[in-house]
Amino acid sequence: MTPSQTRALLSGLSAELATLMETVDGLSSLVADHARQTPADSRSGVLVKAQAVDDLHQTLDALRALAGALSCGAPVDEALAAVPLAALAERLKAASGSAAPASGGATRAGDLVLFE
Repeated sequence: MTPSQTRALLSGLSAELATLMETVDGLSSLVADHARQTPADSRSGVLVKAQAVDDLHQTLDALRALAGALSCGAPVDEALAAVPLAALAERLKAASGSAAPASGGATRAGDLVLFE
């Protein structure tokens, strides 16, 4: 694959991720409507689902931005440094060979933490 083919593929991937984000936005609206109609004593489960949908949206957005940056020729390390979700950035850095996988455990700034 030539560099121009790779950039075109990454640009297309970024566009596909943007389309998926629109679908996730629709799901987010459905979950919000469901939360409003759910009795208060049962609402915590719906809120956890809402957080999961929000996490999915943020992850898709970060991947869309990463693919877009790479399609414009940004250096891999620079594009990975701009990924806003710390855990995702670490996984992608490890996958690209840019960094060793982090040893788990402690939550850091930029980590997404859902209701536990």
